[in-house]
Amino acid sequence: MKPRRLAAAGAALGLALVLTGAMGGEAARAGAAPGEAVTAVVGARLLTGTGAEIESGIVLIEGGKIKAVGKTGEVAVPEGAQIIDAAGRVVTPGLVDSHSHLGLGPSGGVTEDNEMSNPVTPELRIIDSIHPEGEGPDEFQFRRALAEGVTTVVARPGSGNVIGGQSAVLKLRGGTVDDMVILFPADMKMALGRKGYYASKGVMPTTKMGAAYLVRKALVEAAEYGEALERHAKAKAKDPKAAPPARDLGKEALLKVVRREIPVHIHVDSSDDIMTAVRLAGEFGFSRLSLGHAVESYKVAGELARRGVVVVVGPKMTTYDDDGRLVNLAGFLSDKGVQVDIMTDADVVQESFLRYQAAVAVKYGMDPGQALRSITLNPARTMGLEARIGSLEAGKDADLVVFDGDPFDVATRTLMVFIEGRVVYESGKEPR
Repeated sequence: MKPRRLAAAGAALGLALVLTGAMGGEAARAGAAPGEAVTAVVGARLLTGTGAEIESGIVLIEGGKIKAVGKTGEVAVPEGAQIIDAAGRVVTPGLVDSHSHLGLGPSGGVTEDNEMSNPVTPELRIIDSIHPEGEGPDEFQFRRALAEGVTTVVARPGSGNVIGGQSAVLKLRGGTVDDMVILFPADMKMALGRKGYYASKGVMPTTKMGAAYLVRKALVEAAEYGEALERHAKAKAKDPKAAPPARDLGKEALLKVVRREIPVHIHVDSSDDIMTAVRLAGEFGFSRLSLGHAVESYKVAGELARRGVVVVVGPKMTTYDDDGRLVNLAGFLSDKGVQVDIMTDADVVQESFLRYQAAVAVKYGMDPGQALRSITLNPARTMGLEARIGSLEAGKDADLVVFDGDPFDVATRTLMVFIEGRVVYESGKEPR
């Protein structure tokens, strides 16, 4: 079977597409069945996201999954496979943003991420606010994100409320939120510190301790609701007509936190609020605690590392300590043993700039391998999805990005993006 070389936008940028598989007519005649197509990305430098790098490697894709990853010559490419010649290019896992408000409206404008009518709203579900098609300046935000290699985002409620609601993990494919969701609820979003909106109305919380109290109160009430449900279950076993407690959607949602079914993500900035979040996690036994922003986390880095707290850095990537020295937050925390994710907080920083956020950390000294993990495997671990996404490993979803150079070089272009083995972006073409 003779490969057929196609002239394509990718080829014009030096990404040669050599079709020898089910996508070509010859392969179809050779009996390659639909759904059994194999794609091989060959010759690229593979940055796997695990710390391993392969200078000239192959990623073999079949059935939406990565079938094999290895050096050229060590991975057998089956006859009839679609070959993507990526020699001289760089391939990474699809990028994962651990904290985003993508599809919720412009920062500073009318947004759909804060229900500012009650400081405690755990019953809210972020998937009910996301509009993938966007509008106005946001109309193409999902396409722009794909065009820079972002394949997965953790979409979260905003931080206007003490308990904002339930987050979701989305893959940027499909036409509706329902097509995109791969994990819901992903975690419970909270936010500590003073809440100016409520303070201006004389409504609790007007202080930091008021915010912490509201979290404790809500979690205690959720636990009591769970106990009432258990009592009802026992009573019903004796009397099928036993009346259940009145249904409460907020307590239902928080019961998942109390029962360690979902983790908690808390917006914090100052070191005192950070330690309040840590205390809450200890008091109520959170299954996992991640902190968003956490600008002063460098002051308590050792404590966070000891307790296994994840810090999601951004959109502010650097700060200055009390002596006026620059602190590279992601690099500093990583060096101290803290798991670091890097975020955009889109659209505070546009979703498409995720790798540039990590590039800032690299500029100020973060190890590039750690920086790559902070936007791939680390956020996958934070969400409990590391068996599925975040690295180039056999058995995982075939989410990968082909770059024409170092992903942390701002001049580097994205040539091709795959989600679950399907090309969803190709340079010079509309996303599919």
